Amino acid sequence: MEAVRFVGKVLEDGHLSLPKDTAREVGKQFEVILLPLEEAEAWEYAENLGREKGFSELTEADVERIIHESRGIR
Repeated sequence: MEAVRFVGKVLEDGHLSLPKDTAREVGKQFEVILLPLEEAEAWEYAENLGREKGFSELTEADVERIIHESRGIR
């Protein structure tokens, strides 16, 4: 058994967003543990996501905006 760690988001309809590979496993059951992101982890996640998506030149203001948007804060 292999554990997979990812950051998900509760969507408007109450469902949890999943990585594409996991989302394809329709009907398979998983044990789910929900841990809210701490501020420092959110910054790290946004930085890694930016790098992964090719936006390694993000400023601190850009990262802050991403964090606020991901939490529904305007």
